[in-house]
Amino acid sequence: MDTTAWLAEQIEAHTPDNESDPQAAHRIAEAYAALAGAPAPVFGMQPLPPEITNRDALRARALDVMKQWLAKLEPEAKDKLRLQLAGYGIGSAPAPTPAPTGEPAK
Repeated sequence: MDTTAWLAEQIEAHTPDNESDPQAAHRIAEAYAALAGAPAPVFGMQPLPPEITNRDALRARALDVMKQWLAKLEPEAKDKLRLQLAGYGIGSAPAPTPAPTGEPAK
C-alpha cells in the first residue's frame, strides 16, 4: 500500500465515528500539522515523505475530522488541542486564564 492511501485510511480510522478515544483528536492534529508542512509525526511516521500525492485533499480531510472532534471535546481538551497546534506554528494558543485576584466579582 502506498503512503497516500495509508494516510487516507488512518485519517478515516481516527474520526469520532470510528474511534471513541479523544486522543485520536491529537493524532489528527499531528497529521494536519504535518500535511501543512510542520515537522510533526503522522500516525507514528516521521518525517512525512515528500512524495505524498493529494496532500491538499488529505490536509482538508484531516481538518474536517479535527473540526468533528472539536465539536465533541470538553473545553479543556479543546484548549490542549489548540495548544498542540500552536506548538507546530498553526493557529494561536488559547488565551491564558487570569489568576484569581481575591476580589469579589462585581
